[in-house]
Amino acid sequence: MIKTQTKIKHVSDAGTPDVYNVLGARIPPDNFVVTRDKEGRALSVYGDLSWNRTPYDPDNRTCTFHFNFWGESEITSKRDLLAREMRWLIFVLIYLRAGHGLSNRTLQAYVTALAWMARFCESRSKKMQDVLSNPLLLIEGLEGTGMMRTVKLASLLGILQNLGPDVVGYDVVNKKTVLDLQKIARDWVESKKQHPPIPTRLYSSILSTLSRELDRFEHVAGRVLDLLQECARDTLLGRARKTQRIRRAQLRLGKVAKRPSFQDLLTQYDLENYWVEMDYAKALSGLEIALSSTMSTIALQIQAFTGMRLSEVNSLPLHCLDEVRRDEDDSIHYIVRGRVTKYTHGKIKRAQWVTSESGRAAIRLGQRISKAIYAARGETCEGSDVNINSFNLFPSKERKRRAPQLLPLCRFPALRARLQPIIQEQDLLELENIDPHRAWRSEERFQIGRPWTLTSHQLRRSLALYAQRSGLVTLPSLKRQLQHITQEMAAYYARGSAFATNFIDDGENGGHFGKDWQDAQPVSQFLSYAAHVLMTDDILFGVHPHWITNRLRDNDGILVFDRDVTLKRFQKGELAYQETLLGGCVKVGECNKNPMDLLNVDCLTSHCKNMVGNKKKLERVIAAQRQLVKKLNSVNPKSPEYRHEKKNLTILEATLANISNGVAGS
Repeated sequence: MIKTQTKIKHVSDAGTPDVYNVLGARIPPDNFVVTRDKEGRALSVYGDLSWNRTPYDPDNRTCTFHFNFWGESEITSKRDLLAREMRWLIFVLIYLRAGHGLSNRTLQAYVTALAWMARFCESRSKKMQDVLSNPLLLIEGLEGTGMMRTVKLASLLGILQNLGPDVVGYDVVNKKTVLDLQKIARDWVESKKQHPPIPTRLYSSILSTLSRELDRFEHVAGRVLDLLQECARDTLLGRARKTQRIRRAQLRLGKVAKRPSFQDLLTQYDLENYWVEMDYAKALSGLEIALSSTMSTIALQIQAFTGMRLSEVNSLPLHCLDEVRRDEDDSIHYIVRGRVTKYTHGKIKRAQWVTSESGRAAIRLGQRISKAIYAARGETCEGSDVNINSFNLFPSKERKRRAPQLLPLCRFPALRARLQPIIQEQDLLELENIDPHRAWRSEERFQIGRPWTLTSHQLRRSLALYAQRSGLVTLPSLKRQLQHITQEMAAYYARGSAFATNFIDDGENGGHFGKDWQDAQPVSQFLSYAAHVLMTDDILFGVHPHWITNRLRDNDGILVFDRDVTLKRFQKGELAYQETLLGGCVKVGECNKNPMDLLNVDCLTSHCKNMVGNKKKLERVIAAQRQLVKKLNSVNPKSPEYRHEKKNLTILEATLANISNGVAGS
């Protein structure tokens, strides 16, 4: 006898389905309850053509599994049989599959894949088990399905094969066929995960545009939100004349004064120029787009300065921001409180992210807009910080609905157009430096002259890669934008940090951005090393550059190195690199030089083997040092400060002279 309880993802206040008992009948009866609401009442039974799974979603998002793959047309005996086969396979995934329960979203993907297979079976007058047990029919059925459905069907076949015919009811295709399909699916999934980092010029442009969009709205926010409140209080205000007549009749208001149109309201609230500039419709629909697109911009800004996934941003509670004062330096740090479900077996796990002033400002603006939306609905969210789940930062469209509103960039083409700069040659060259093995120029998305295709996950990867090692960021404007977030993340996400344990759980919470931040360290160090040491045309000096010249260059003076081998050395901790004022340092582990020696004078005088000097940087430092010495001399030529800085300048100038004479670096 088999007796199992359904494995459900984390559910709040949801009734438990029936327990599965096999007492001779493998397939449950049609009246077997598969979903219940929070009061324990049956919502769906096994024999239904659709199962309402909404109670088993952490955010209470509407979810229904539809097994009528034929659509609205008439049901036949063959269709009913195929629908029953679909229901059984989904039941197997929910009740009999080993491991943790699957989320509604994952199960829905299986339903979609099986619906496609059912339509194929109907066209061939076959049962589903006939196709799933016949390699030739299976391959034929998979043709044209799309890779995502192939991925799910390959996964399903693996599960069915592990369960065996005694549980499933029949044998599926042989193990080799399943393994071949799973390899194809795995290769495709891996290729889809290769989100490129955004080249620094484009990255700077995108971050600047995000900030500019929010600043632009901030200037009119008070007037826009006042307009929202007034239109919410008066159901006639801002509506078209015809709509006002219809609504007056519906509400039996009789003869009342006509309300101003939305165009009139824009003039009244001095919003005409903003509406024209943003190209919003001069109607209530334009107000909705103005608020929604701004909230989408806020979501992207939060992602850009926290490294969160879009789903993690969307699920943020209204009161998600904490300001923490550190005793060590009395500084204030901004912590974002949210949750993760990825890599946590679907269970909601509380998590925290660190952010900068840019992220804080975006959240504060989002809270301001959200509170206005809740107030317009008559919902009071003040004091809701006691229960973190009471209200979402991104309110749903429906009143009193707990699920957050999803605001993907694809919903706002005008915003996407403003955010996506045009690709230039220098951007492709940077991508080729990052990954020379990828044929960037052969891919349609990376063509010179076309807009960069922005995805939200690129913001996560780019932040981890560039901000983790600011030496990678070549544009001064981008360095300024990332400087604070880099310092914050270094304090909280660095390996060994006392704060790291509060943010990163190496076990269930392995999907947190802090892990990406840490994992990006050797990669970003390698890329910085390649850009500033191995592939630069600048004149370098010091022991390490001398070693490279003698060991890694061929007879023609061409630098020869294995990218993959070098990267692995960084990942193993055999190599390291960080930028300095005079160039860089390849020291692995802690430096034994004077930490107050910002000009690396000690490295120069001791001929440190880890130093990578750069002539251009040395010249810039000398120019700045001369100005400092000149000022100190004018104040007091006998002061210790003057004598110290003058001595440093002498050493720097002597080093530059040696380089010019060709005697430095040995």
